[in-house]
Amino acid sequence: MKTLLIIIAIFLLVWVAYGYLASQSKEPKFALLEKKDGYEIREYAPYIEARVRVSGTYREAMTSGFRILAEYIIGGNTTKQSIAMTAPVSETVIENNNRVVAFIMPEGYTLATLPTPNDKRIEIVEVPAHMSAVVRYSGYNNNEKVAEMKAKLLENLKRDGLMVVGVPRGAGYTPPSTPPFMMRNEVLMDIKY
Repeated sequence: MKTLLIIIAIFLLVWVAYGYLASQSKEPKFALLEKKDGYEIREYAPYIEARVRVSGTYREAMTSGFRILAEYIIGGNTTKQSIAMTAPVSETVIENNNRVVAFIMPEGYTLATLPTPNDKRIEIVEVPAHMSAVVRYSGYNNNEKVAEMKAKLLENLKRDGLMVVGVPRGAGYTPPSTPPFMMRNEVLMDIKY
């Protein structure tokens, strides 16, 4: 029994250490402008995204979109160049179960210096500076959880009289194998501030 408890304790320590290391990816630069009741307002600097359109539930789309985009950054491009992984991986519902999944490209790249994807479904897009309202939460994501957090954020923005731009997007900062209490997820909604 004592050996089993030691094995479980070691496993949990390794899992937590993995969760910590997995959360250390580079993120887009932003300035925290204000903390509100239930969310915060951030100003993001411009960045570049690699995007792909996929269909399915939240989890299905994130899985298939991630695979397509991961192939690009591990060398599935015209120069066979490896591109560092950043966070978050985001998803935006564009209609019904059609979604856009996106990776933010590492700082320092431009549209001219990023290699062209071999997969023609991938689009490289420059995202201008913008303001976003953001709600952060932990745990595993699924259609219901993401929809609930999007609705909650939109409700809070309406309450505070802030004008939204576009549609909300979900963002995951940690791999699915991260301990649930260490997972970092967000819902972001661009706003006029």
